[in-house]
Amino acid sequence: MKVYPKVISLCLILAIVAGLSISAPQTIFAEEGKIAKVNGVEIGTVQKDGSILLNVSKSSGNNQSILSAALGDNKKRTVVLPKVKVPIYNAIFIGSNKTIKAKGATVYQNSPDTPILINSCTKTNYKSLKNVTINGGVWTMKKIDKPSRSTSTFRFAHANNIKIKNARVDTNYISHALEIIACKKVLVENCKLIAKGKQKNDIYAEPLQIDISTKATAPVIAQYGKKFVKGQTCKNITVKNCTVKGSRGICTNKTDTEGGKWLKKHHFNVKIIGCKVTGMKTEALCLHNVAGVTVKNNKAYSKGSDYNYNIGCYLASFGNNKKTSKYANVFSKNTIKGGRNGLYIATYKGNKFGKTTIKSNKLYAKSGSSVALGVSGCKKTIIKNNKKYKWK
Repeated sequence: MKVYPKVISLCLILAIVAGLSISAPQTIFAEEGKIAKVNGVEIGTVQKDGSILLNVSKSSGNNQSILSAALGDNKKRTVVLPKVKVPIYNAIFIGSNKTIKAKGATVYQNSPDTPILINSCTKTNYKSLKNVTINGGVWTMKKIDKPSRSTSTFRFAHANNIKIKNARVDTNYISHALEIIACKKVLVENCKLIAKGKQKNDIYAEPLQIDISTKATAPVIAQYGKKFVKGQTCKNITVKNCTVKGSRGICTNKTDTEGGKWLKKHHFNVKIIGCKVTGMKTEALCLHNVAGVTVKNNKAYSKGSDYNYNIGCYLASFGNNKKTSKYANVFSKNTIKGGRNGLYIATYKGNKFGKTTIKSNKLYAKSGSSVALGVSGCKKTIIKNNKKYKWK
């Protein structure tokens, strides 16, 4: 076999270059300690892992400028909030491809009728916002316990791939801690979404609302144009190991407005796993117009006195459709307590749910053990190993 010296030399050169490139520091490390700027705004300092430690202070104006610049575009960026109180005075518009690390930080909204984090609506089909992760932090507002405050703390619309983890997001009894409107692939994990103050009225808001986008349910979104409020719904939503407490607990929303034309619209594939959910006035879990639910290993309590609404977990479908029967539902290993019913499943207008499995649950009702479970309107039902009690 012939040996070609030129080929050997070239291979040696390539090997040496490759070895040097492996051992040389990456560009991201070379920038450690560099001041990071976005559109001329100095937002913070680059850290060893490439994230940016934000240069926040006690000044709301300074923080408003820094957070708006750091989060407002669509470039991929990881920002870190230091473990301090971060006051602001306007909503922060967040763009795509952002990770916020906020463990130990408290973001404080000084304008009590203003959200903390929202996004603009620019595209339909879940394309207005994508790839956002919020990890940690306390997100709260001035006068958080006052019933006059009626705005969501976080509101995301027409978005895809949103993760909120290890955070406390505050609200009051007439608003939402987290409102997701026409979103898909959302994970809410290890979070506390708890209403502050007292429930004193008949506004049945929930800390976590999974919303349909219509003029009535999302009036703020309607301002972006008609195409954003055409009954778009949510899908692939997972709520895991969270504590939720409010007038209602968690709700997948519907609407019968505009002549009921949106009643056929349904959310799809909603999973609630390992959570403690309390509805102080109405349902703990109000699952309206959703197909394909998994409710597993939860504690869900409805403590209200209104007979029409004090159900621990209520799965209901309104508006005749052909889709819900194609999706399976599972309720397993939950403890569910309510006044009228513990777990109640029903469909209306002749539509059907798909195969529905109810097993190994502890179900309570103040009205008596015989109504702790109520089921109708399912194509197929598997009910086994449940225990029913009167809730005293």
